[in-house]
Amino acid sequence: MSKKAAEGKSSGSTSEATESTPLVSKNGPEDPTSPEEGGGLSMKQTVLLIAGEMAGSGVLALPRALARTGWFGVPVIILMCVIAAFSGKRLGDCWSMIEERDPKMRSRQRNPYAIIANQALGKTWSVVVSCAMIVTLFGVSVVYLLLAAQIIENVFLALMPTVTLCIWYLIVAGAMTPLLICATPKDFHFTGIIAFGSTVLACVLYFIQMMNDIRPFVYRYGLHGFQEFFLALGTIMFAFGAASTFPTIQNDMADKTKFSKTLNYSFGAILLLYLPIAIGGYAVYGEPVSPNIVTSLSATPLTLVANVLMAIHLVFAFIIIINPVCQEVEELYEVPRDSVGWRMLVRLSIMAALLFIGESIPRFYTILALVGGTTVALLTFVLPAYCYLKLIDQPAAEGQEAANPPGWMKMACWQVICVGVVGGIIATYSAVSAIFSTSQATPCYLQ
Repeated sequence: MSKKAAEGKSSGSTSEATESTPLVSKNGPEDPTSPEEGGGLSMKQTVLLIAGEMAGSGVLALPRALARTGWFGVPVIILMCVIAAFSGKRLGDCWSMIEERDPKMRSRQRNPYAIIANQALGKTWSVVVSCAMIVTLFGVSVVYLLLAAQIIENVFLALMPTVTLCIWYLIVAGAMTPLLICATPKDFHFTGIIAFGSTVLACVLYFIQMMNDIRPFVYRYGLHGFQEFFLALGTIMFAFGAASTFPTIQNDMADKTKFSKTLNYSFGAILLLYLPIAIGGYAVYGEPVSPNIVTSLSATPLTLVANVLMAIHLVFAFIIIINPVCQEVEELYEVPRDSVGWRMLVRLSIMAALLFIGESIPRFYTILALVGGTTVALLTFVLPAYCYLKLIDQPAAEGQEAANPPGWMKMACWQVICVGVVGGIIATYSAVSAIFSTSQATPCYLQ
């Protein structure tokens, strides 16, 4: 990690911020949603970006998670959603406090989460956050491309039965490479609309197909063992683990004061998508429900259309998720913001790494649980609240008011930290045990 990245300096800023620099940048006095240069994401665009990023793997994996937890998993899903939204708001408060205290931070930054960790906990934690972000988003990106390739393989199975998952993964990754030229989330705000819209339609069609698949069979709906429960908990934590991208998206908003309200809408929309599919998938297919709900559905034209829509979502959500990784690596190597050539070289290298990992990893369910219990637990459920508590304890600068949140919020922060630490540790142990207790498939390049 370069010194510049660790200290959170802005590279390539076009102007120096001062004490008179407004905390909220706007496109114009009349239309804050216009995409003019120097403007930023509107509230609607931000909601769609966050919701479009989170929805996808959670929809596909939660029915299996519910089968591992029994019906007790329903309140667990709701609780994790509330905790993740609370943590996301504290992360937004952290960035607002940093901007208020340091005018230089009011320009757009490549690595805002690392800056938050640096200001609250020191340079070492800034490096930890940067590494955890890269690991999390890189792993999620691989999973999204793998899921997209699996779904596309099912769609074209009748037409091209000889084309394997390995080849489809190469095709999907190759098709995504040109879109990596986008620099920041505001450059591809349209992907949020496509990603979230396709997910909503796919979920509606999946749910209709589930209702058509109802059969008069009786399954055991019971609570599984300790390891199974926490393996499912890791998957649930993963489903709501988008906080690592929140500061980057917030930093690109035209009106950053609306970020907290944006999270309310985003998490509410995600919960409305997750619950019907998770409950319906478990209720209809019971214990045998697949790790990917798509493979449990009957092969009908309805399922085919839904699979196409879900593949579209995964592809465009991948663009949103991989971008913070690209910006973090560019900051690490101090790539100039206006250098398209160097930026593309970095991003092509990242895509090559995604190709290698994706062709080497055959499964995704235990990987989801592992990522959910480690880096996602740290970035989404532990550090936001802890950084917030540290920042409010810091003395205010001259002429600024000290942060004085209510006592219940401080207590809630400590409770969230405990849930993240305990749940993350046990979920990680369960995921590692599951990974080493199952045989690993042969990598694509060795077949």
